[in-house]
Amino acid sequence: MLLAAFTSPGPRMTSPCYDFHCHSTASDGTLTPAELVARAAAAGVEQLALTDHDTLAGLPEARAAAVQAGIELVTGIELSVGWGNRELHVVGLGMQAEHPALLALVEAQQQARVRRAEQIGRKLDKAAGLAGSYERAASLAGTDAPGRPLFARMLVAAGKVRDEQHAFNRYLKPGQSAFVSTPWVALEEAVAALRETGGVAVLAHPVRYGMTRRKLRQLLADFCAAGGEGLEVAMPRLNPAQQALLRECLRDFPLYASGGSDFHTPAQQWLELGRLPPLPEGARPVWELFRAA
Repeated sequence: MLLAAFTSPGPRMTSPCYDFHCHSTASDGTLTPAELVARAAAAGVEQLALTDHDTLAGLPEARAAAVQAGIELVTGIELSVGWGNRELHVVGLGMQAEHPALLALVEAQQQARVRRAEQIGRKLDKAAGLAGSYERAASLAGTDAPGRPLFARMLVAAGKVRDEQHAFNRYLKPGQSAFVSTPWVALEEAVAALRETGGVAVLAHPVRYGMTRRKLRQLLADFCAAGGEGLEVAMPRLNPAQQALLRECLRDFPLYASGGSDFHTPAQQWLELGRLPPLPEGARPVWELFRAA
């Protein structure tokens, strides 16, 4: 039997307090799925999607916690994808979590993450002079596929850098000694898999990619052509120019509006669960697609 796409305590509200982008210890967050759900409920969130990187491992715990907390949990994931020579992120919402097509994609992504983590570890062993970098990060993460944020935390714990941003700047960001480029699943393939499994594909944090307006519009055209249906437009710390650009994108492309904090840890107080700006006036909210499913 397929897991339900939603765990709901009752009828959905027209305009819920929501958060459709957050992370737990199943990927690179610092709270367990249950702790994350409890924090969201305490913040007044009524509709939550746990969107860990390329994994569904946190969903069973999150589902049980959501039932206890009385909030609606939307099945979610954040997929790393390739578009041209760029790495992008696509959030999937409302998928059937045990659909074979989704499980096959997640398994392939996890294998790619393990290979990347092992390569990062070898590079850090040499660059940072720290034996067993991969093993240290994997132990800290509780997974054999730790992402770069986990390596950053490991480097802080080992006293090799001042903080996580220093770790990225010195070792982990593109162009630095321990960066590893990964051949992720193509954007089109990821969107197709999400649609096949009953989900909605949402382009995550579009203003973070450093694209020109023209390049972003090209991306959105390709995303829509592939079957993408949502655009993350409500997120913390948007400046007026970014807000205007996202309103333009919603006006010019047939996309539903989504939003999320991209919460990873309570230490980042500016990325708190459910603390989002309102959707642009006239935007079609992505939860309309959940209702229609």
